Amino acid sequence: MRAQTVIALLLAASAQFQFVSDAEAQSGGAEAGAYALLATDVARQVVLAELVKHPERVHRMSMKFKFQIDRQGHAHNVKVTSTTHNRWAEETARHALSAAKFPPLPKKVLQQFGTDLASFDAQLDLDATR
Repeated sequence: MRAQTVIALLLAASAQFQFVSDAEAQSGGAEAGAYALLATDVARQVVLAELVKHPERVHRMSMKFKFQIDRQGHAHNVKVTSTTHNRWAEETARHALSAAKFPPLPKKVLQQFGTDLASFDAQLDLDATR
């Protein structure tokens, strides 16, 4: 039963996890878009890897993430909220994203922004039906 819950959680989350980056939205650049997809994949993997360790604590919810990545690939200013106000899930996601090592920001992306940080917004919809 636990394995079915974990599989359902992974399938629902991976199908519904969407990131939109400021870099992609503002510049429309191919390199910024490619980096956004890469950062999305890393973020999805680290958050889901932590949440599925305790599927009994994760129920239907939507989580929103805001974070920035510096030129070395470190996350900053991580903010996480959920529709159900599940503090455990929010803190778990925040900690996972804060500790994650993202790929370094490409020089072209840094030049487009004119800053050392790129901002990302994300939403994760979990459907852990049992």
